[in-house]
Amino acid sequence: MSSARSSDSHTQRTLQIPAVLTNSMHALLEHFGDNIIELRAHGSVTTTNQSILEELREYGVIREQETNHRIDIDYTQLQTDDREPANPLDGEARKEIDEHLQAVLGSDALSVDPDLSVTALTVRVTDEALQEVTPAQTPEFDLRFVADPAETAVREQTQRRNADRGLYSELGFNVHNLNLRSVVETAVKYSEQSDGRYLSWQGPEDIRPRAPRKLAIRINDRILPDEYGLLKPYRVADDQVLEVDEDKLDSESLPNSADTGGDR
Repeated sequence: MSSARSSDSHTQRTLQIPAVLTNSMHALLEHFGDNIIELRAHGSVTTTNQSILEELREYGVIREQETNHRIDIDYTQLQTDDREPANPLDGEARKEIDEHLQAVLGSDALSVDPDLSVTALTVRVTDEALQEVTPAQTPEFDLRFVADPAETAVREQTQRRNADRGLYSELGFNVHNLNLRSVVETAVKYSEQSDGRYLSWQGPEDIRPRAPRKLAIRINDRILPDEYGLLKPYRVADDQVLEVDEDKLDSESLPNSADTGGDR
């Protein structure tokens, strides 16, 4: 009997993972700016030109040629000897990137600006409130996010939050969220004395994330963008599947107003 109760308790275990309900590079640059230290993103556009072969017109032979233009970003922040950013994603850099996107991926057929789909993102933040709920000795942390397909429970909310950007209707983006994979104390990471990892998750296939509740709540409240941030309540089902618990997810609320337990 005790074994059955233990098993049932385990299957109902709920964990909270901070997530961003967009994979728009523009949205993420607008919020995190030069706090971004790593960025992986891509986008493309294909144009098709058709022409009728005059000598074979009566047979309905048409020549079709496709041209594909693709942009990939594989950015890692470089630092000077004084640990100052040598290539920050500041306002000037973002403007240059925007101009290049418009030149390569822009089209009169679009009613929205061209954008890139972010697959991975690392942000460096300094926040003593995060230090307070971890064993960290310093307040600087690297937060790494990775894109995953949006679960059914948050798919509609994700689409709604990005409607004005035309990500899915015009730009052909997949409906993805950026889920938090790790929180690492920066100083410890560089010293290599230990990994300094205070939150870790390998993604939807990992049913045993290390995600301290207070840390997850504070990241959701203090770091994630108000418009797109969400604390996803995951539960373990049958010790095999990690799924969003729809009973704990208020899909009509603002994304980052999910259960915070009063912690700030």
